[in-house]
Amino acid sequence: MNPPGALVIFVKTPGLSPVKSRLAQEVGQKLSREFYERSVRATEAVAREAQSRCPGLAVYWAVAEVEGLAAPMWAGFPKLYQGEGSLGLRLSHVYQQILQRHAFACFMGADSPHLEVSKLIHGIRETARWLREKFVMGEADDGGFYFFGGSIPVPETDWTSVPYSVSQTAQELSLRLELIAPVCKIERSFDIDLLDDLKHYLASQTLAPELLPEQLDLIQWSREVCKDR
Repeated sequence: MNPPGALVIFVKTPGLSPVKSRLAQEVGQKLSREFYERSVRATEAVAREAQSRCPGLAVYWAVAEVEGLAAPMWAGFPKLYQGEGSLGLRLSHVYQQILQRHAFACFMGADSPHLEVSKLIHGIRETARWLREKFVMGEADDGGFYFFGGSIPVPETDWTSVPYSVSQTAQELSLRLELIAPVCKIERSFDIDLLDDLKHYLASQTLAPELLPEQLDLIQWSREVCKDR
């Protein structure tokens, strides 16, 4: 991959910020937190494998809390502080930081532990392919996005004017980005926020062609959680 870019994983630190709040309402705080921690491990494994296949790719954790920067669970990659304010402000802050250091930035969260390495690499390579020409977006079934890639500056107001965590998030962000450059869409996916999402996750993984050990462990754990629910 030339020139090198960066993959940034947006995360919250359990114990410092609520994690998987909606899932917790259905399965309890203990199980929802364990799911999140296992999702982080699976996401880290996918990112590390993508890094090994994409020469020059840097990977960062973007941590929601200043105190969280010292948490042992983020020891695997360099860390960035997301900054203060709304999600739009934090996305803008991290995007600007990364473009000062790297040719392009790719964003994802820890909500898609099922994402196959090849699909993540496709998004990264599309971002590199359309360097300074297009943005790249992977939309999620709930109306958000699970992947964003870009190399073109985006005004802070374009990030902050988007309503997040609603069914129009990806659509609204795409409309604003299209005023700057075209948006290349990659394959849709989904986030895991509810028990039904977890069941969907289990059903979708039965045919997945490539899964890492951490992803297989999460599937087995999730089967136990979903049993009799």
